[in-house]
Amino acid sequence: MAISFDECFQTYPPFSPPADLDDFWAESIRELKGFPVKNQTKALLKGTILKETIYDISFQSYGNATLTGSLVIPRKRGDLPVLVYFHDYAKDRPQIIKGLTEAGIAQLILDLRGHGTQLIRPVLKEGELPDPDWTPGYYRKGLEAKESFFLKANYLDVIRTIEFLRLTDGIDGDKIILAGKGIGASMALFGAANSPRVKALILETPNFCHVDDTQLKLGTSWGKEIADQLANSKSKKSQFKKNLSYFDSLNFSKKIKIPTLVSVGMDDKVSHPKSIFALFNHLVCDKRMQVYPTEGNEAGVAGDKQNLANLEFAKEILFPE
Repeated sequence: MAISFDECFQTYPPFSPPADLDDFWAESIRELKGFPVKNQTKALLKGTILKETIYDISFQSYGNATLTGSLVIPRKRGDLPVLVYFHDYAKDRPQIIKGLTEAGIAQLILDLRGHGTQLIRPVLKEGELPDPDWTPGYYRKGLEAKESFFLKANYLDVIRTIEFLRLTDGIDGDKIILAGKGIGASMALFGAANSPRVKALILETPNFCHVDDTQLKLGTSWGKEIADQLANSKSKKSQFKKNLSYFDSLNFSKKIKIPTLVSVGMDDKVSHPKSIFALFNHLVCDKRMQVYPTEGNEAGVAGDKQNLANLEFAKEILFPE
């Protein structure tokens, strides 16, 4: 049963980030600079009848990890604005959005670190169906020291993505919209909090925000992995929770000064609506929310409603009348 809007709307937890949050991330970003970009771009589809050129791209990020994705650049003159999309944990990257090409907006769709061809799913026996709640276990360890937590590298990947775009022909590196789903949404928010090049944010059912027992007790996605980590190390639970606070996107919310579109499904069992409202209520910017009263984590997928809302938002920001 969907949670009530009134109950969620009043969610306003204390804002208490770690005292050294900024120092931790400033040092982490300095670490990132020690790894070369090594960007590569290869055109896949190009021709006179096409409205866009599609590229396979790759570049190196934190720890010399290689990130891959698709870059789509409309066949228009000049350097174009770009929308970057980060998908959710244990999911595949989505399809190209044709409406962006028609609007003259490039798009970069990345495979998250450890995903794409690197994501090894369980081998199924004949007749066996895949477990819809399966996750690869990237969050089952690492909380002993915040420096080793998986999400640190994910967040730094966003900074490296922005650097990659600055080096890419045909892209205006000062007109970037960051978008994401679930974990990808929190990644996008981190990037916007740490780069002046980001002009707007699209956060689809963000879920690494206000990480409290309400979110963790859902027992899905990364939440079940972290809950296991906490349960297996009860003597270190308070330290683990403190380390989590360095990655909780609620703690970056006050740095967001750009237009932000947030979506929420009131029957979501992956991204708790209260956590989403906690983040939304702490944002101090031009903000708006797409509320889906009876939908879950796939809020807005039916009828392509969310993609259409995202497109109109992007056009409004990038091409103001």
